[in-house]
Amino acid sequence: MSASTELDEAEWINVGVNIRDRRRTQRLTMVSLAQLCVLSQPFLSQVETGRAKPSMDSLYRIARALETTPQALFGTPSSPTVAQTPTLVRHDKGLGVALREAATESQVRLLLPGNAPFHVLEFDGLPTEFLDYWEHDGFEAIYVLAGDIEVDVAGDISTLHTGDFLSYPARLPHRHRARPDSQARVLMVETKIDGGRDDHLSNHQPHYRHRTSVVRRHHDGTDR
Repeated sequence: MSASTELDEAEWINVGVNIRDRRRTQRLTMVSLAQLCVLSQPFLSQVETGRAKPSMDSLYRIARALETTPQALFGTPSSPTVAQTPTLVRHDKGLGVALREAATESQVRLLLPGNAPFHVLEFDGLPTEFLDYWEHDGFEAIYVLAGDIEVDVAGDISTLHTGDFLSYPARLPHRHRARPDSQARVLMVETKIDGGRDDHLSNHQPHYRHRTSVVRRHHDGTDR
């Protein structure tokens, strides 16, 4: 996604501040958060200070341990909610983040992150293999801008083509990938998650659960 704007140093520092603030709100040490994220503590320390630029994969790990989404980690914590003013993002603008650390197969363009009541993302060049399942509060919807994709929701795999739309409760384990030889572009909308709730402070359990043995059932009823 060459048209998107890469995050600058100040924006990465801002992401790190949001991660640190949420971690402290949930009374997690950096070591304990690193263990939950399955990331190294030195790397997490560099992320919090803005000296390391994590991929979307790493942000997913951090966000799910903090009971939020990567989109919520962007934006200025002290700024007023963007819901109170119009937000315009031109086609050649928007914050761009790589999905993977190396051999990037996808770029994520964050059209409406941060303090909005919902988040909007554009995925360009999806991986052709499923990554880990993702679960969080709220609701999520996918609209295929181009190409063919597969969306796995709790083991039920639906094949979507250009112009197709799918929505689902985000509490169900979900993930998506491009069909082979398909250069897919996807628009995703999800409702906002509020992290750091008091009822999770004394017994922190990340909402994310890795699923390794989910039966894959296509929308036509056949198992794969």
